[in-house]
Amino acid sequence: MTTKRRRRWPAVLAVIVALIALAIYLFNWNMLRGPIAERVSDKLGRQFAITGNLDVKLGWTPTITAEGLTLANAPWSKTPTMASLQKLEFDLPLKPLLHKEVQLPRVVLTGPDVTLEQNAQGQNNWTFDKLATSSNDQTSSSAPAVKLGQVNVENGHVHYLDTQGSDVNATVATRNGLEGAEAAIDIAAKGAFRKLDFNVNATGGGVLDLREADKPYPLEASGVVGQTRFAAKGTVTNPQKLGVLSLNFNLSGQSLAQLFPILKLPLPATPPYRLAGHLQHQNQVWQLQRFTGRVGSSDLSGNFAVDLAPKTKMITADLQSQKVDLADFSGFIGARSESGQPAPPKGDRVLPDNPFNVEKLNVANADVKFHGAQIVNASLPLDNLDAHLLLQDGVLRFDPLNVGVAGGHVVSKLSLDSNATPLKTAVDASASRLQLTQLVPELGKSKEASAGLVGGKARLDMQGNSVAKMLGSANGNVAVIMDGGQISKLLMRLTNLDVANLVPILFTGDKPVPVRCMVADLGATNGDATIKTLILDTDKQVVTGSGNINFRDEHIDMALKSNPKDISLVAFRGPINISGPFKKPSVRPSLPQPVGRAAAAVGLAFISPPLALLPLVDIGTAKDTPCAQMMETASAHAVQTPTTVHKARP
Repeated sequence: MTTKRRRRWPAVLAVIVALIALAIYLFNWNMLRGPIAERVSDKLGRQFAITGNLDVKLGWTPTITAEGLTLANAPWSKTPTMASLQKLEFDLPLKPLLHKEVQLPRVVLTGPDVTLEQNAQGQNNWTFDKLATSSNDQTSSSAPAVKLGQVNVENGHVHYLDTQGSDVNATVATRNGLEGAEAAIDIAAKGAFRKLDFNVNATGGGVLDLREADKPYPLEASGVVGQTRFAAKGTVTNPQKLGVLSLNFNLSGQSLAQLFPILKLPLPATPPYRLAGHLQHQNQVWQLQRFTGRVGSSDLSGNFAVDLAPKTKMITADLQSQKVDLADFSGFIGARSESGQPAPPKGDRVLPDNPFNVEKLNVANADVKFHGAQIVNASLPLDNLDAHLLLQDGVLRFDPLNVGVAGGHVVSKLSLDSNATPLKTAVDASASRLQLTQLVPELGKSKEASAGLVGGKARLDMQGNSVAKMLGSANGNVAVIMDGGQISKLLMRLTNLDVANLVPILFTGDKPVPVRCMVADLGATNGDATIKTLILDTDKQVVTGSGNINFRDEHIDMALKSNPKDISLVAFRGPINISGPFKKPSVRPSLPQPVGRAAAAVGLAFISPPLALLPLVDIGTAKDTPCAQMMETASAHAVQTPTTVHKARP
């Protein structure tokens, strides 16, 4: 009996194994859908379900297929389902499981549909709080390592939306079907990004390369966001964490200001631009290196970087230009709209009145250096612009802001505090060795004009959210002085309406008149600049000025009066009035005094013809002015701290 029983055991064992194999083969795997869904739901903290068929093909490398997978959305979302999958198929080798290693050499996702969204509170639906908590509670050694192999996506769809006006639909698929390592990712996305039209296409390299964190992954993308076009081609290392990104990059658009809603970069409004360079990302620092391009008619090159690590992002740049047209960057002073189009002042005004975008001054800190060799400008001869822009916690400073003007230099500092309401601005500037004939080209047309060197100082405090309002509230002082040089004798006689001395000049030719000095000293209160001193002292005449320049009303009201140092037999001397709006002031002689002199001469002519000349005789009583003293006084006024008044404007 014992021998017979021993002979039966192999047969019994074979039968048991066969029965187990048959049971497994005939096992209804759908019975596991509930337990699996319950386990996943508990792990993620979201409801997970398998509503379709669950099947396992047995072997040393089983193939598992699940259909109809769904994952619930975050509780705050109006869309109940975050993700659904028509079919999931993957291979799971058994041997690596013995070493606590999960290998998935082949994964196929058919019809994935994922919704990614952010709410107004900044929450997103792809962060699973319970999963993050449980991961922190467990040691890293207890979690099995997962190694992905071939991943194929068929007819994938991703929908992204947020409360900032983004609503993007993207199709995702792998090319070459199930060809394995050569399968690559294609993404096509359309919709709206932050209320801007969005159309982007991207292609990644082989899907298997995604699992190798240290291997550069090829990436190519191009598209349009609003009116901004871009194209990029290069590599990214460790794509899952966007480790090191290295791309050749092209960017173009209607205005640099249109990058603000996309990248939150506080750039000024400009004409159309195009830039090309090398884009690199590492350790939260984005760099556009060695870029070149044009902004309007200006060339631009250099390096630009944004560091996202600080609480407030930090922008650093070192920029150069061989030829800068100031009109291209007039957005700095509010002379362009955000779309890049010129924004002329309303009505008959000439000062830019477009408000500054205060939000831009608070989204980032910045340290930007700029050098422009040649400066194109409609009114002033400028060159060699050097600017150092510093933006810290909403306070903008140009320190320094230096520019070559008319053969000389203007050195200035400017600060703008956006934390104040309205904005507070301070300007401290000094000018040296400026050529008057370059500043006033009309003077240079005379061969006999050779004006001396002009210098000056200005210190102003202002308030307002536009250039017009700033200047309309200015308090401070401005001084301009010139020592030496010469000016046209004809011009000086015309300012005095000196007929007797004018006629010989017309026949014998113009001659130079030495200039002893020129001094202009203005004091501004609430945008109204009053002339304290305005004197042009020559060997022949002393021209004095009075009046005011009102930046608040954009109106000028000045009078120039000439006092001769020599005798003239026929002079209709009277002041020259300059008045009217900035846009079109008028320059004309004051009629009452010349007309009065002429009337008196006519009256005396009836009594006795020789007496007719008496009212027209100017004996010339003007004396030399104390040039040195006046220049010293004007300079002292210009460096005084402005007295802030800022009365309420009507």
